[in-house]
Amino acid sequence: MKETYLTYIIMDLSDENQDSPVLSGFTHLADSTDPLHILMSLTNLITAATLVLCTLKLGNLDQNDTMSQLPLVITLSITLAMLVGLIIEYLVKGNKELVREIRSKIKYFQVIIFFWMWSLWGLNRMSYFDLSEWSFMILISVTLLTTFFILGVYHRIKLGRIEINGTSLLNRVKSSLKKIPTILTGAEIEEIRRTSTQINNQLLTLVGSITVGFIAALLINIVNLDSGLITSFTTSIISMDIALLFSKIVASYENR
Repeated sequence: MKETYLTYIIMDLSDENQDSPVLSGFTHLADSTDPLHILMSLTNLITAATLVLCTLKLGNLDQNDTMSQLPLVITLSITLAMLVGLIIEYLVKGNKELVREIRSKIKYFQVIIFFWMWSLWGLNRMSYFDLSEWSFMILISVTLLTTFFILGVYHRIKLGRIEINGTSLLNRVKSSLKKIPTILTGAEIEEIRRTSTQINNQLLTLVGSITVGFIAALLINIVNLDSGLITSFTTSIISMDIALLFSKIVASYENR
């Protein structure tokens, strides 16, 4: 997609002097008008709750000497780091430089969380320890984390294909996150928001179609919920559906 220079000039006047609105390390806007940011916030909230519950459960298992202390130590460390990071960012939200520095580390920490949640899911499935009490929360967390990362990669690809005034929007976003940043224009910010909304809606439509088809299959007894695989699939689809719909509703409300 190419924007004319005239369109570029007309839409860029309102945001020329502000800090980069893009979340450091990512390509979506760091505000509630972007559905990807809402999805990320919701995912982090659910994942934090899951980690707290798993930490408590692993602590009980450790007291009974039924497992190695390593999973407990890792889970506890990630949980504390995540909670402390959220609290610190809230307390210093008026200090833009400090907030920018904290956010610059989020991407790497998200990767650590992503792999550890999948590790918890796998170790629980292999019966290395028993987290069956919270297995549905672990499944929801890994589903939403995976969904967010896939959408993030897709969003990056989409921005790389958009050119405004001869430069890819992805490169402009990367430049806006440097120590001496490029200032994103109103046209570019709006295009980032529009692209996020578009891919959120596309996946929501796909997941909604799968949900309708799955419900139909249940009604005519093609599948049944007695299978553990079918139950896990149902949990994943429903959690994706709700999260994407919630992100769309909140972003639409904030964009009014």
